[in-house]
Amino acid sequence: MKVGGAGEFSLLDRIKPFLDARAGRDDAAVLAVEGGLLVASCDTFVEGVHFDLSWMSAEDAGWRSLALALGDLAAKGAIPAWALTTLAMPATWETAHLEGVYRGMAGLARQTPLQIVGGDMSAVDGPAMLSITVVGHSDKLPLQRGEAKPGWMVALTGPLGAAAIALRERRALRLQPRLAEGRLLNGLGLCCGDVSDGLVREMEKFLYMAGVGSRINAADVPVAAGASLEDALTGGEETELVCVGPEDLIGSAGLRVIGTLTDGGRVEIVDAHGKPVRFDHGGYDHFE
Repeated sequence: MKVGGAGEFSLLDRIKPFLDARAGRDDAAVLAVEGGLLVASCDTFVEGVHFDLSWMSAEDAGWRSLALALGDLAAKGAIPAWALTTLAMPATWETAHLEGVYRGMAGLARQTPLQIVGGDMSAVDGPAMLSITVVGHSDKLPLQRGEAKPGWMVALTGPLGAAAIALRERRALRLQPRLAEGRLLNGLGLCCGDVSDGLVREMEKFLYMAGVGSRINAADVPVAAGASLEDALTGGEETELVCVGPEDLIGSAGLRVIGTLTDGGRVEIVDAHGKPVRFDHGGYDHFE
């Protein structure tokens, strides 16, 4: 069996036996240490897949990559502390590309407590690859997706679809990780995830981790100006957070409710009349 076509969840099942369950099995690992909790996550960005220097600058690519990496810390309410980066480059890359990627990451890091403390460089024959490991800290244990319950509300921190528009228009978008919002929402006891793979795919992660389905009301999903509903539901590459929790907690957070978690075993998108809304794809999966 090849990894192509297997699907990300199927591949995760194959590596679970090798992972330490004490760190949690979510987008970020949560580790108890003396004095609090460390939250760690890593992301890889491939030239031609996640960024394209034919129409965006290397600085934009660096900023965007770090913003998406920090989304996992934001989802767990962590305060960023350190980042390690690895950049593998083809020999044809300009040195200006190298400097630009790091200039972009440093520009965003300066807006946060994050310090880029080291990493590695390597040469490759194929496209460039940037890997970012981010580490933060928290004084509150965040809820994992596996703890989600049927009957909880589903809500968003903001409109979706702007990233999909920027991609179509081949226009760089300086994303902002929702770090302050994530800390507030986790402090209230909500369970959050960043919408980096599309809203539908994020809800499928709750299904995979907790066995809870969801019913999303399409009319209630906030859509960015100029975007379509499909952009908002499946576009991904967003730093907005999707949060689930009891109705009273969602209400106290002032979030916009877009649906509920169910015991139906599937992710449903319905229109104002309760009829299913279908799209060509449900979000981004590296291995479908």
